[in-house]
Amino acid sequence: MDNNKKQSRVIVNVLGIPLLLSAIYFGGIYFQCLIFVAIVMSTFELNAMCIKQDIQIQLFSIFLFNSYLFLTHFIDPLNMEVLILFLIFILSFEVFRNKTNPIENIAITILAMIWIGIFMNCLVIIRNMIEIGIEMTFVMFLSVWICDSAAFIFGSKFGKSKILPNISPNKTWLGTISGILSVFCLLFIYFTFINKNQTILFPIALTLIFAIIGQIGDFVESMIKRQFQVKDSGTSLRGHGGFLDRMDSLMLAAPTFYLFLKYIVVV
Repeated sequence: MDNNKKQSRVIVNVLGIPLLLSAIYFGGIYFQCLIFVAIVMSTFELNAMCIKQDIQIQLFSIFLFNSYLFLTHFIDPLNMEVLILFLIFILSFEVFRNKTNPIENIAITILAMIWIGIFMNCLVIIRNMIEIGIEMTFVMFLSVWICDSAAFIFGSKFGKSKILPNISPNKTWLGTISGILSVFCLLFIYFTFINKNQTILFPIALTLIFAIIGQIGDFVESMIKRQFQVKDSGTSLRGHGGFLDRMDSLMLAAPTFYLFLKYIVVV
């Protein structure tokens, strides 16, 4: 990594990490707006990749839907009826756009609504959970960061055997296993010595969500980038790539964690 890229990463870390941690701590509109910015920027990054392949997604429909998601935290939560109406609108709107590749336009528009909009919005839902929201959000972000860092450090230095070379040629089995073990150690220590209200099954379940499903989320984004033939989703976060590159693990881990908390932990 060249010096300019290293300096850019340091600047983003110095400014971005305190901003994110403070937004998680204060929650409410602060965290909601931060995630909404991430959703908007990620959508622009996906759109930029699509344009290179002559795919023209419905940005208007996506931003209308994301604005609705933003408002669901003040009014009624997302319901199936509204989602159906948006899908009908997208299909109908594409008929009158007269664009090439209409099937791809529709498919990736819906992908953006779900993968970026709904899945990232789960971060806000988790943070807004009464009593446990702030703790679980910190645990989630820290676990994903630890997993990514351990996987990168050990994988790049010692990893030999590639896990999915056709999708992400730099990912190794050693890196993946290192990420899983690091997350489990972190969660085991936390729920053994700090939050003692959980059994050993809790850190095991969270390791599955944050380290395994989270890394699958990384592969999902790599798969999409591979098809669009780009290395990074964008350059917004200088030295870190784009917002999608930073949020990819959370985009599968967060909705899975939300379902776990709602239906298994029952909060």
